[in-house]
Amino acid sequence: MQVFYLNMKIKLAIIFSLLGSVSAFSQPNPESQNNPAKNNDFKDKQFEGSIRFIQENLDDTLYYTYYIKDYMVRLDVQENCKDYEKTDNYLLFDLNNGTITAIKPSQKMFINVPPKPYIDSKDQNYQIIKTNNNKKIQGYKCYQWRVKNKYQNTEISYWVAQDNFNFFEDFLRLWNRSEKHALYFLQIPDATGFFPMLSEERTILREQKMTLRVTEVVKKDLNQTIFVIPKEYKSYEH
Repeated sequence: MQVFYLNMKIKLAIIFSLLGSVSAFSQPNPESQNNPAKNNDFKDKQFEGSIRFIQENLDDTLYYTYYIKDYMVRLDVQENCKDYEKTDNYLLFDLNNGTITAIKPSQKMFINVPPKPYIDSKDQNYQIIKTNNNKKIQGYKCYQWRVKNKYQNTEISYWVAQDNFNFFEDFLRLWNRSEKHALYFLQIPDATGFFPMLSEERTILREQKMTLRVTEVVKKDLNQTIFVIPKEYKSYEH
């Protein structure tokens, strides 16, 4: 979770302008290969509901909402925190079929985003520490997990909660961002079902770089229709 999106505003502006080549719609991890890698090990009580979060860095503050139901994830993008019900653009992720679709409601258009399948990093320089430090965030007891790579001059501290958030690792692999918030989390063993309610990226000298902060978690049954492209929307590819 930068989603884990460094410079996400720029990337989404490219996606949702519906201009340019399809290859401009993602900046994949350079270690990607052509064969898809999926983890369909979902538990019976997969989390269903919404998760709102904020991305903060020195230059900007951005607002997002996840909607999760079964194998579907919808990521809404909001320009401000006051109008979460009105999304400027959103992305649909089908974790079962490995597809990504970008939707632009104002133009009633959509475009399929070719995913770049994820493969495990070969970097052996990650140091992972699961601590017993804990604190309450959004009603969850969260434990601190730290991932450090001194050769990348980066340490990310994740405060994680367990509530059958089984979608999250599959989502990160499908979205396959090259940003450190995503890549570092995927280095953590036995993380299935956990979700970072707060993640803080710093340099080894503790200089703050990026914070991702969950502001609301709502467990509820979601209507399947919010994961379906409206019939009147047209494909940009036609």
